[in-house]
Amino acid sequence: MRGYAIADVDLASFDRQFRARCRVQWPDRYRLLDALPADAPRIARGGGVSYVAASFGGDAISQGLGAFDRLLAFDADAGRLTVEAGARIGDVQRFALAHGWYLPIAPGHPRASIGGCIAADVHGKNPARDGTFRAQVEAIELTAPMRGTVVASASRNTELFNATFAGFGLTGIVTRATLRLARPPAALVLRRVPVRDFAEAARVLREAANAPVLYGWHDGRPGHFGRGVVRIGLASDAPETKRAMLPRAGRDLPASITPLPFALWNRAGIAVANTWLGLRWCRPGQSPLALADALFPLNDARTYFAGYGNNGMVEAQWLVPHARFEAFAGGLADTVARDRPLIALIASKLFAGAPDGFSFDGAGIALAIQIPAPAESRQRAFLGALAELAIVHGGRPNLIKESTLDAAAARRAIAGFDAARARLAAHNPGGLHTSELARRIAL
Repeated sequence: MRGYAIADVDLASFDRQFRARCRVQWPDRYRLLDALPADAPRIARGGGVSYVAASFGGDAISQGLGAFDRLLAFDADAGRLTVEAGARIGDVQRFALAHGWYLPIAPGHPRASIGGCIAADVHGKNPARDGTFRAQVEAIELTAPMRGTVVASASRNTELFNATFAGFGLTGIVTRATLRLARPPAALVLRRVPVRDFAEAARVLREAANAPVLYGWHDGRPGHFGRGVVRIGLASDAPETKRAMLPRAGRDLPASITPLPFALWNRAGIAVANTWLGLRWCRPGQSPLALADALFPLNDARTYFAGYGNNGMVEAQWLVPHARFEAFAGGLADTVARDRPLIALIASKLFAGAPDGFSFDGAGIALAIQIPAPAESRQRAFLGALAELAIVHGGRPNLIKESTLDAAAARRAIAGFDAARARLAAHNPGGLHTSELARRIAL
């Protein structure tokens, strides 16, 4: 039911580490966004696919933006597209590609909303080349009870504009955004470079920094740690046979995936999967790469996520400076050999930006480490050891991914934490916009 009415709904984070009975409103008119009591805590909810509880909890009313999903204006010559914040990134890409444009920076889940991409300042398939989501946003419109509706950009209400990226919805509800599109590559070819360890992977990533698609997959098992492949998607000179298109929305990864009744990613399952992936992926060579597969690889990962079972998973993603990365990776290998945690997989990416506020950006190598059964004592201890090791080596966490990090660890890991928090508070008087994520890390 849409409108002013508020319903009690059971919500869960994508990683299934936080569940809560929440009050949810599904407004279908802009005036209904402001119909809540002025002092009612609230938070915007887009696609609901954040790994952490960023759009519910913390005693807030979640305001679902699913009805605000229109594409409002398009300049086909300049590549400018204005959309409502509830528009899903997959649908935006479908429209843009059909008109000869695309968004080079997109998260892996096609049901993420544009507002959510802004609130998380997500990265795409090669952040070293493209940056984070803010790099392709020209202007945003926000509404908040004590401020009303304002437009912000790099030249207008600049502080609000900057604070909203990686502001986790705390600066107000983004209602629309104007996006800068780019021309897609005519064709892509995927080059596979096997690597023995993370030191070799880092070298390959740095050498391929300008590739449109660039990331690594790695085995996380003791005795195999770091072994894997770097996947380099390069623009091809092959003649274009047809315009790049995405599959219909019905093939998109669901916002909520029903877990298998058993945990597939136990020690035996992880060994089988890594062996199979090693045989399939870890051989040198190259092959054509469909742009749709490059943009949304998670569409093929339903069984993978279901395989975590009812206990879910945690993705711990840390960005470590280049000068400290090999020491960090070596220390992590020693920790894995000693503690023998279960690690389903590790992905690596190259970054070349500068952190701003709580954004996940900087110059270095990021590892995304996916951990099954995170509530088990062995797994929880490993997550703590990983965080400590990363912090010692100057690592920066991705707060929109890691659901076990507490406020003390976040403050130690993020330089200027208090200043970034104060910047958010300046645009969130009384802490009106809040969530479980905001509560957990004391924003």
